[in-house]
Amino acid sequence: MVTSPVSPAPTPSPPLLGRAAELTAILGLLDGLRTEGRGLVIEGETGVGKTALVEAVVEEARRRGHRILRCTGLRSSSTIGYTALHELLHPILPFAKALPPRHRSAILGAFGLDDAEAEFPLVALGALGLVEEAAAQGPVLIAVEDADWLDDSSAQVLGFVGAQLSAGPALALATRRPGGRRVVGALPWETLTLNPLTDDEARLLLERIAADLPAGVRDRIREEAAGNPLALNEFATAVRRFGIDQLSRQPWLPLTDRLEKALLHQLEALPAGARQLLLVAAAAGTATLLEVMAAGALLGLDLDDLDRLETSDLVVISGPQLRLRHPSLRSVMMETSSTVERLRVHRALGQVTTDPFAAAWHRSNATLERNEKIAAGLEAAAQQTRSRGALPEAKSLYHRAALHSPSTDDRARRLAQAAETARSAGLIAEVEPLLDEAESLATEAATLVEIAVTRTSIGLTAGVARNAGDDLLALGRRLTGPSAPEQKVRLLWLAALNARGRALPRQDWQHIEAELRATMTTSPLKPVALALLAPLGEHAELRAELPGLVPRLLDFPLGMMTLAIAAESLQDLETAVTCWGLSHELFRAQGKAVDESQALRGRATLLLLRGRIQEAVQDATHALRLAEDTGMLSITAMATSSLARAHALIGDAPAAGAAVQRCVEVMGIRPVALASADVRWAKGLLALHTGQHRDALIEFMHVSVHPTRALWVVADATEAAVRAQRAELVRGSVARAETVARAYSSSHLNMLVQRSQALLAVHDGTDPDPHFTAAVESGQLSQSPLELARTRLLYGEWLRRERRDTQARRELSDALAVFTEIGAIPFVVRATAELQAAGQARAESDLPVSVRLTPQELQVARLAAEGMSNKEIADRAHLSHRTVGAHLYRAFPKLGITRRTQLRDALARAGCHGTW
Repeated sequence: MVTSPVSPAPTPSPPLLGRAAELTAILGLLDGLRTEGRGLVIEGETGVGKTALVEAVVEEARRRGHRILRCTGLRSSSTIGYTALHELLHPILPFAKALPPRHRSAILGAFGLDDAEAEFPLVALGALGLVEEAAAQGPVLIAVEDADWLDDSSAQVLGFVGAQLSAGPALALATRRPGGRRVVGALPWETLTLNPLTDDEARLLLERIAADLPAGVRDRIREEAAGNPLALNEFATAVRRFGIDQLSRQPWLPLTDRLEKALLHQLEALPAGARQLLLVAAAAGTATLLEVMAAGALLGLDLDDLDRLETSDLVVISGPQLRLRHPSLRSVMMETSSTVERLRVHRALGQVTTDPFAAAWHRSNATLERNEKIAAGLEAAAQQTRSRGALPEAKSLYHRAALHSPSTDDRARRLAQAAETARSAGLIAEVEPLLDEAESLATEAATLVEIAVTRTSIGLTAGVARNAGDDLLALGRRLTGPSAPEQKVRLLWLAALNARGRALPRQDWQHIEAELRATMTTSPLKPVALALLAPLGEHAELRAELPGLVPRLLDFPLGMMTLAIAAESLQDLETAVTCWGLSHELFRAQGKAVDESQALRGRATLLLLRGRIQEAVQDATHALRLAEDTGMLSITAMATSSLARAHALIGDAPAAGAAVQRCVEVMGIRPVALASADVRWAKGLLALHTGQHRDALIEFMHVSVHPTRALWVVADATEAAVRAQRAELVRGSVARAETVARAYSSSHLNMLVQRSQALLAVHDGTDPDPHFTAAVESGQLSQSPLELARTRLLYGEWLRRERRDTQARRELSDALAVFTEIGAIPFVVRATAELQAAGQARAESDLPVSVRLTPQELQVARLAAEGMSNKEIADRAHLSHRTVGAHLYRAFPKLGITRRTQLRDALARAGCHGTW
């Protein structure tokens, strides 16, 4: 039960035996609450006193006037999403009016109080916003009991809230068993382990609760209970009711099992009616007391049965809710009842439960037959549950619907829906088994294609090792009928994406291309797939088609994203950046966090190429946050590798090194080609900055695992090779890049090629000036100011050595201005030193504001400068609106301003450009 702050009870509870130190420590956390939140996990075996300790803290917090928010995990088969979250946040829902509109709609939609569809990231931000709003009014105590039994959707949201618990005075306590599901295991919380009572403490407790029993009997109980307070109480109760002989010595049984055995002794003494009503309560999940009694009435049960349960201290009635006194009762009742008894109970609950989702679940548990009406009801419940953002529960409902489907095709379709929902929820381990089962049953083309889309997506985003290429080709050949060409090209498009993403051998690409060219269709996915498969420098005619495909894919963001990848391959960076931005906006509008993270990661790559480092860090950081929340390991690796390259470019070696290490850990034994390439690129840049040219060359040459990255790194590799006196190792790469640059008329790639050829000319003793001049001219057309500045730096260095100081100073000054604006410190140092050597007086340059601000501070400041309110920024940046306020509070002094109206001018002075 959740309560608001009330006055203290007049009679204090007896002090907790053996928990004085733990209680003092937790109350010390309450004393320390000021402006930042804290979290503590209380861990201990069943019955060791976790709940009693939390109750003592709650009582003290209530006495101090703190707001109390509570919820409890239920060990239940119920699949209703956000059960615990609703229990926790219900008292503060009035604060929803202060949230950004989309956050408000999402959290209310999650609870069925709004028709808007909800998606996990927005529900989580809405929940965080509610807690922050409550904490802004005064200190908050959050108590989450039995956290390892929370429903999955609540667990995901509470994990997010707990990780962000820093914007107000809130203390969160969560209890869990050792070895239970680590709902809060990844959070930056401390853990307090409750140990059993000492022998003296157990003796004192027994004197308090069982003084009527002989001393010898109490000693026997104390031996059996092994310091567990609940066991002391339960064993004492069992002895009173059934005698000392019922407390059999079974030391090989775990304490939990012995507790359950003690509970069974109590249940055996219940009349049949009371026991059956207890089974109804155990199966009811979140049903109310009225619904439990209504179901009981259908079974011939009445208030006398309820009275017997209450007087036996087996249930607790609190307002409209009936709770089992101990969670173990639920499993004991469900495991000791017969199949027929459970069927009857679920049938009764299905008839009286008002929640349509719970009713559908109970009806499915009330039959052992396939039934389309029940399956359709479960599917409808799954669709509504998914629209509320409770994806784990929606997956379970789809799966249950499949089990009840009489038709094989319907069963396959619903299994495919369960698999895609599991993917969207980040339940990676559950996706492949569902897909395998669905694929073994499916005959309809639409279902087969849906299975293929999910399988390919999970393979490329979550680090699943299976290569689906041959399966996709074989499946495409099986399709027949009028819609076959459209369905087939969709499969071939997936095969092309898979071949490219996994860097499969060239012959695999050629097989897919042959099938594509033989398929007659007007689908825009055909040229996209062909472009994905185009060997570097070939099929230049496809490049001209790419911009025209953009409007044809506006209703298919996944296709838009693959068009971005194809455009990168064909060196059409303008189309690529457009497509990454559009796919991000489209996925964001649909609430698809997994795919949104990939789009942000892709846009970060283009931002890096253009030297917009801080914006790239913003996108990559945002992508990383979404990918980690949804369990997408491959995207996590790719976003982290982008961060590594960004930090390496500006010379932040510690941050780059940490990102490299994190990426390597995420990839494990299954490296992702793109992430591996970016990691090696980042390590090469760090080595280049410190003059370790041979090491840098080795790293750059390993970037070849990703063909497009291998083109973009060519100038870096050439610089390292020339300085390491190993120019022969890169001549082939430069020649290949030149062929591609010429075929695709790429100003960006041509700049890199001409810069490389200039460096090789210096090494060979020939005139590099024409190549440097051509590189600068191409760079001015490329919208890649950082690479243009690096070209000018190298040109200026050569000019100075040729004693052409006036021209050298011009090139070096232009380069230094860009490096300073971007915050690329190693290049600032090099350009400054070269300018001094060329005769220019030393000029001090402050670190740019864009570097002093954190990525999120810079992002928030930019959006605020555009006129967005804190709530609008929160919605755009996936932050709570109070976190937005905190970022602005820290950004203002760094920008040297005091008012929001000064932001635009301050950012302009700092050279911080607008967003994409």
